[in-house]
Amino acid sequence: MASGAPNEAADVVVRKGDTVWGIARRTGVPVRAIISANNLRAPFTLRPGQGLKVPSARRHVVQRGDTIYGISRRYGVDMASLVQLNRLKRPYTIKPSQELSLPATARLVMPPRRAEATTVPRQSSPRRESTKAVPPRGGDLFAWPVQGRIVDGYGDKGGGLYNEGVNIASKRGQPVRAADNGIVVYAGGELRGLGNLLLIRHAEGWITAYAHNESLLVGRGDVVSRGQVISRVGDTGNVRSPQLHFEIRKGTRTVNPTRYLPRLTSRPVELNFQAAGEILDELPSHAA
Repeated sequence: MASGAPNEAADVVVRKGDTVWGIARRTGVPVRAIISANNLRAPFTLRPGQGLKVPSARRHVVQRGDTIYGISRRYGVDMASLVQLNRLKRPYTIKPSQELSLPATARLVMPPRRAEATTVPRQSSPRRESTKAVPPRGGDLFAWPVQGRIVDGYGDKGGGLYNEGVNIASKRGQPVRAADNGIVVYAGGELRGLGNLLLIRHAEGWITAYAHNESLLVGRGDVVSRGQVISRVGDTGNVRSPQLHFEIRKGTRTVNPTRYLPRLTSRPVELNFQAAGEILDELPSHAA
């Protein structure tokens, strides 16, 4: 029998057909460590819906669809540490069954096999955005979500670091506005590195992300309009000063936001980086 009760908060929720050995392989944690952490007794029978604690992992076995970026988020570690520890080179291609070492601080903070295209964990909510039609775009370009100074631009930063959006410094509490008409598909703070996060789905396969917010003013399933105030600038997550991390994605690929935003004629946003000249393929690459 196991100590974990169905549906309780846990690192892993047992699925039909799961075994201790299978979970150990999936999470990269030794079988004995899982048994000990959950006071499991032979024959170590698991029940669907049962919650299991997973001790700090030291390795991860790559599954189909995994990316370095997704794995770093899953274990709450920064991508640079993961890349350097495993001596990976751009474009950080990984293959199913490949074993990756994890930093000593790694802990499973997201259940495996979550959809990594938007890097958003599921959120229980009585509202279902799928029942609502995504409104048409409000323009060919997106609108700037906030005014401020771009302190970190899109692209490769060296040392395994890669910014999938832009970070715009602004005043705490500054209104953050929807970059276009859409539906909120995630609103929460489960990804600790991003703090309070919003994701909005737009027509034509676009998604925008807004991270490090002080407060969220809309919830999952809400239909929002271009320019509508959706949150307030903050410093939640892994930043130390008020700023907005903003991403634009086309399907599963991140793009350089500055190529899809109006040119700054009156310079309401000051740029201190050289914008990437081309849309880059999603990095890190998906496993084959």
